Amino acid sequence: MSQQKIYSDDPLVHYKNSAVNPERTKAEIDGVLAEWQVTDVYWHWNPQANDIYVMFKINETIKGVPLKVSVRIDCPIVWDKARSRRRPYTLEQVNLRISMRAMWWYIKTHLEMAYVTHSSKTVAFLPNIAGVREGQTLKDIIIPRLVDIQNLVALEEKQI
Repeated sequence: MSQQKIYSDDPLVHYKNSAVNPERTKAEIDGVLAEWQVTDVYWHWNPQANDIYVMFKINETIKGVPLKVSVRIDCPIVWDKARSRRRPYTLEQVNLRISMRAMWWYIKTHLEMAYVTHSSKTVAFLPNIAGVREGQTLKDIIIPRLVDIQNLVALEEKQI
């Protein structure tokens, strides 16, 4: 599945007017995670290579079983278009200010929705659960296998 670039002038892209710099947004993400008792936060911060993600642990008890799940959230990439007809000329480049703000809202809203819907943080971040292989998330494993999963025969639940 090829991904089309998302540009900052897209009408569906918000935060265009955000004055919050990427480093402050990073600190605010740390604050949101701390507020929701999310632990073991690790940042991979390489903005020059457009390679930014945060990993963290969610500690929950689900059906009486303690669970510690690793989550990886990659920073979305929102581009500014090149301007060749104006002075000064600019090249196409990543708008890290908008990209980081979108990441902040993604994390914040998922945590808030888990709370207000009485769901678990694990469920809220299900697609972002870190997989067995480096850099892989659950969505990377499941999406290519959706056809196989849809063709599975449902098993009856046995009463014990």
